[in-house]
Amino acid sequence: MSLIWWILPAIAGVIGLMLLFAGFGRLAKLQPMSGAGRLVFGVGFLGLAGIVAFAGLNLQTYKRLTLERDAAHIRFDAIEGQPDTYQATVTLPQEVDPQIYRLHGDEFSIGAQVIKFKPLANMLGYDSVYRLDYLEGRYADRYSTREVTVAETNGTRLFENPGIDVRKLAAEQGARFGLEDAQYGSATYMPMGDGYEFDISITQDALVARPTEPTKLKMQRAAYPGYKPGPETRQ
Repeated sequence: MSLIWWILPAIAGVIGLMLLFAGFGRLAKLQPMSGAGRLVFGVGFLGLAGIVAFAGLNLQTYKRLTLERDAAHIRFDAIEGQPDTYQATVTLPQEVDPQIYRLHGDEFSIGAQVIKFKPLANMLGYDSVYRLDYLEGRYADRYSTREVTVAETNGTRLFENPGIDVRKLAAEQGARFGLEDAQYGSATYMPMGDGYEFDISITQDALVARPTEPTKLKMQRAAYPGYKPGPETRQ
């Protein structure tokens, strides 16, 4: 949030306090009209400071609670001679070298563990924290509507868990530190295809997978054979 939302109420508050003290001083000198006028203006400036401060907090709430951060970029390349098998190249924002995995299926799922703070903590700058959990390949039609069936998936864990398990600690002690949802999982899934690329981001609440523009076109062509983009799409 811009510092202006703290500077303005601070200035208004200082002016308000100066006028209040000046007003009380005038009243002490038996100058009721001058003192009352300063008191009125002092209260007005203090009220203005409060309004601006709460407005700034409200705006920060909108910014913080909808803040979206990059979590990963994933590209899939078909492995020749192996149907429905793809090389997944995962690039994380904080890492230089990408990680490469082999997945099987027609769609992928990526999940994360999330620790979420209360809105007041968000306003003070404590955003949700997350840790990518897994990446898996699977088939979209792996289940039946007629009965409960067993489905196979394949994937990899995306993290190591050294030292103290913060997620477990948050679940047990979260209320003491102002955590709202001490822990929960969030996942998103999309189809896999040769050359498909996705930007994975996370908000205060959930993972979001967005295909790149070339991938959107490939997905549309796969779903609707013969599809040709219009002028707006090509732009």
